[in-house]
Amino acid sequence: MFLPALTAAQSTSNNDAAAPEEIVVLGRSVTTTATRVEVDREMLVDTARVLKDIPGANLNSNGLITGIAQYRGMYGDRIAVDIDETGIVSGGPNAMDTPLSYLSPMLTEELVVDRGIASVSRAPESIGGYIGTRLARGDFGGDEFGITGTLGTRYSSNGDVSTSVGRLTFANASHRVSMLAELDNGSSIDTPEGEIRPSELHRERYDLSYGYSSSASEVLLYAGRLDTEDAGTPALPMDIRYIKTDLVGLQWSRSLTETLSMEARYAYNDVEHLMDNFGLRQAPPAMQQRQNLAEGKGTQFGIALLYDLDLFDLRVGLDGVLAEHGATITNPNMAMFRVSNFNDVERDVLGAYLEVNAQRDNSQLELGLSYKSISTNAGTVDAMGMPEPMLTNLMTLADRFNTSDRSQDYGRMDAVFKYRYRRSERTEWTFELGSKTRAPSYQELYLWLPLEATGGLADGRNYIGDMNLVPERANEVVVGFSHDAGRFSVSPQLFYRDVNNYIQGVPSTNMLANMVSTMMSGSAPLMYANVEAKLWGGDMAWQYSLAERWSLDGIVSYVRGERTDLDDNLYRLAPLNGSIGLSYAADAWRIKPEVVIYAKQDRVSQYNSEQATAGYEVVNLAFFWEPSEALRFEARLDNLFDETYQDHLVGINRAGGSDIPFGQRLYGAERTMSIGVIASF
Repeated sequence: MFLPALTAAQSTSNNDAAAPEEIVVLGRSVTTTATRVEVDREMLVDTARVLKDIPGANLNSNGLITGIAQYRGMYGDRIAVDIDETGIVSGGPNAMDTPLSYLSPMLTEELVVDRGIASVSRAPESIGGYIGTRLARGDFGGDEFGITGTLGTRYSSNGDVSTSVGRLTFANASHRVSMLAELDNGSSIDTPEGEIRPSELHRERYDLSYGYSSSASEVLLYAGRLDTEDAGTPALPMDIRYIKTDLVGLQWSRSLTETLSMEARYAYNDVEHLMDNFGLRQAPPAMQQRQNLAEGKGTQFGIALLYDLDLFDLRVGLDGVLAEHGATITNPNMAMFRVSNFNDVERDVLGAYLEVNAQRDNSQLELGLSYKSISTNAGTVDAMGMPEPMLTNLMTLADRFNTSDRSQDYGRMDAVFKYRYRRSERTEWTFELGSKTRAPSYQELYLWLPLEATGGLADGRNYIGDMNLVPERANEVVVGFSHDAGRFSVSPQLFYRDVNNYIQGVPSTNMLANMVSTMMSGSAPLMYANVEAKLWGGDMAWQYSLAERWSLDGIVSYVRGERTDLDDNLYRLAPLNGSIGLSYAADAWRIKPEVVIYAKQDRVSQYNSEQATAGYEVVNLAFFWEPSEALRFEARLDNLFDETYQDHLVGINRAGGSDIPFGQRLYGAERTMSIGVIASF
């Protein structure tokens, strides 16, 4: 599903730069340690859709720009996602502003998914994996200042989706000032079964940065803005009316001596997010109209010392995330109606880690240990303006919440061991062991009344939180290898993950909450609880050179997840899937047809009332022409044969007035033609 690209990529590991086991496909590279994608060459609207082309990765989609990262069966808060080495504090309790939604594809230089277990230095919490991204801010120049830039536009016939981008960089060898801007617009998307309403979007992204580079130091200072307006999320109970986010950050590194260096990073973002259930979708009766004003802000930081010793390299660091959240539900037709969804919520994560990396001629060993302290708290809540007996029931739930001890503290150790062994110039093996943890999210702890504010689960069920939850712990083993046989290259990995105290919904035992939920939605809620679970599977990337200009490539991904304390499957896991593409690469142009195949998914969660899905195959075609280094033309045809299909990770329709019936899984887009042109100077 990659649009062809000219430049191969390196892994994030310095040792992979010239690794013979690297699988290079047009626009991406796969090694035993990472998969890297040149996102700015992908004809996408949601950057998260790149994950569907990465071994082991996928996305849970609740709207056109709300892709939630999934890797080897874990998703959402379990996956650490960084932008320029720092994360994003989300503003919405239903993950409408996912971290990857802050990255317009044409402004994103790269996306890297660590294969296997994330190193302890990657992020304070990364139980399910790590994804790193970087904005395309341009390069440093020569001795004299010069101006470089990019202008580009893309258009997609389905929904009249358009993307326009501009970058201007003023730089010499030491200083760089860069300005980025992107505008995305679109109407509702059509499927072979009709139009998905609402699925329109409007997004603006801006970034201004200054960079400094010398032989001993590097600095990056940036400020950015995200404005999203009127974006449909049909798999959720509300749509985005606006998301307004300010972002600032600073990165610094310096060589202190020949063997000692220091790195530091800091980022802050502030989000205001309004959503409602009547502005974009078919409005319910006036008494049932709701809007939710959510706010989030947070600081993320890290500092590390790197020692280059004779026998090994040592990294010692501190990192943390300090986040605040709030959300208030109102009815625009009733001034007295007000519900404190979340109030003065705090979630602070502070961590320290030590990581040793030892390399020999044919092997590399990594050992990491970390300790993190997580503290959470929440303010008092209330509800008003609704009729009896609902008001009395909600006030009783609020009183129980307000009189409880809402302060929670967790302390946990993580450990990661990785060993890579190069058996020959053509074959490398990797072995990984890890024990990693995740503390409960603020929704899982502090959702005091039954609602669908669940971090984007999109199962249509109300949930209620539990302040007695304990952190998850995943004990994992990964085995894999990469082999280059000349014309044929392959890089498979197998994994097994046992998760103690996995957090998911179970039938609620809170009788009052059950009664409230039944009055609101007709069914009792689920309550977050600790259960036992395991996930296992494998994924693979491969490539076969047919001739000098012809090649085949593909990926295969499989994950199986189930509870081990009873007979049920884990919710919203991707079925067995893969792709195979045929590429022809001339000097100035590329063409690539591909087939994407998904098996049926009937191993579904009973507790989440998850619907099974049938398997399907979709054919896509991508074309790329670069008559000069300064000009690129693109064309892409998705779903060439106009197949009717349902992606298992796309949510259930929650919007009235759509051609897709309420409560039915949303369909994939019909045949779609996209074109683009990008000019550089």
